[in-house]
This record gives sequence, C-alpha cells and structure tokens, in this order.
Amino acid sequence: MANLHVPSLRQLRAFLAVAESGSFSQAAQQLSLSQPAVSASIRELESLLGARLMDRGPHHMALTEAGRTLLHEAQWLVASFDRGVGRMHAVLAGGQQTVRIACLPSAMHLLAPALAQWQRQQPQVRVEISDPLHEELIAQLRGGAVDMGITTELDMPAGLHTTPLMEDELVVLLPPGHRLAQDGGPLRWRALRGERLALFARGSTYELAVATLRQQRIALDEAMRMRYSESLYSLVQAGHAVGVISRLYTQGVATPALQVRRLTAPVIGRRLALMVNGEPGQQRPPVAACRAFLCERLGAQAQP
Repeated sequence: MANLHVPSLRQLRAFLAVAESGSFSQAAQQLSLSQPAVSASIRELESLLGARLMDRGPHHMALTEAGRTLLHEAQWLVASFDRGVGRMHAVLAGGQQTVRIACLPSAMHLLAPALAQWQRQQPQVRVEISDPLHEELIAQLRGGAVDMGITTELDMPAGLHTTPLMEDELVVLLPPGHRLAQDGGPLRWRALRGERLALFARGSTYELAVATLRQQRIALDEAMRMRYSESLYSLVQAGHAVGVISRLYTQGVATPALQVRRLTAPVIGRRLALMVNGEPGQQRPPVAACRAFLCERLGAQAQP
C-alpha cells in the first residue's frame, strides 16, 4: 500500500474522538486541538479513503455506513498502537513481558494445567487470564484486548487465525435414579420429550441446544435457563430437571452422582479452537511461543 493511502494516527484519533463523543467541539477539547484542526483531519481522512465518513449538520453529527464500518477497525488500530508503545517502553525499561489469554469457562480446565507448565518454563513472562463468553471473547480478540483466545468456531469474523483443538458434543446430564439413566448408553434427542430441561441462558451451548430441541419438536415452555453451571448442576442434582450442556462442562466439575449420556440422532457439537488476530508469525515472540506450546499440548490432550 502506498504511503499516500495510509491514514495517520492523528487522523484516526480525530475520527474516533468525534465518533465517540458525537461532537466536533468535544473532540477538539479531548484532543487539545482547535475545532478547525479536528475538522481538517476528518476531511483529510475522507479524502484519503475516498468515502464520506460523517454526515454533518448545524447541530448534529452522524456516522455514515462507511464511518460505522471504519469505526471498529480504527479503534483496533489505535488501541494496538497504544498497547505496542506501552510494551515497547516496558521492554526498554527491563519490564516483564505479558501474554494475555481469554478462554471459555467450559474449557478453562483444559487450559490451566498446560498454561501452568508453560509458565514454569518461562517464568519471566507474565500471564493474564480471563474467562469471557464467546461473543465478548471474540470482541476482545479483535480489539486487541487479549493476545489469544480459546473458544468455539461459531460466527467467526475474518482476520482470525484458528487452530482446531477438539470437538465438544452436547450431552444430557441426569440426576440419580432418573428413568433415562438405566443402561448408560447414548440417548436420542426425542427421549427428552416431556422432560423438564435446564439449559444455559446464553452462549454457543444454549444456541445449539435450543436449535436442536426445536428441530426435534421438544417443547421449551418450561425449560429453565441458568446463567451459571453451579445453578444448573444444583437443579439436576435435586432431580428438578435434566440438563442439556456440552461435554466440556461435565469434565471440569466433579459430579459422581450424576450421569452423563451422549445425545444422538443427531449428534450435535461445536469445535473448540485456539485463535489469534492475524497470522501466527506476526505475533510478539512470547505470544508466539505460548501459542505454539498450547497448540501442541492441547491438541495432543484432545486426541482419543
């Protein structure tokens, strides 16, 4: 790309300040610039990109469709620059390097031991871990708030590099003595008709379960939607419901009194993957090293 077509940091900061505040005057105060200087930066950016980014009026400002499209990318670029500058100063000052990882709560029991092993080998690297749900995790990864993420390959935006780790199928969780817990073999989805169900209230597991239950014509009117796995397990343990969850959730929690059975006809699952924003070769050295270790360790761990 020729230099003439590359927006400057000044232009992007001006665009973000106006877009986020909704006001040229407030953006000027925020940036400690004059309002004409902010307006000039926006005009330069529009000329550079060949698109009108804002509709301006005497008392209003609104982003155009092109402006809304640019907003997320501009936020990511500016945030990445600011974080890069911070890391550069930390390295020059002898500070500790950091790797930031986001992981689905259901997969944390897979990540934790592998990550602990890697950190014992790399004690000079600081590791930050978070456990958001899928949508928030993807937003953090795209926005540069985390360096890598472990989540499902559902509704993936362009630009993320994914390394598949394992398949995670939906299962049914049964209380002690339940009529469906007799032989321990797989169950067809239709066997759940007439049962009171407990599901997660949101997330990829919920969406897959609801879509399949509706396809199988299983009523959801009395289904209980729980935000936390502890709540769902408590309902099943008490015999108040049967749970429909992913197998990963059953592996991270000790539930000796409950029975886990496969759901078939059809088998429904999601693929777990390790993701980075951009190509692996573009990552910072500690991130690249941690990613390579986790891909190898978690990939091997997922083998039957």
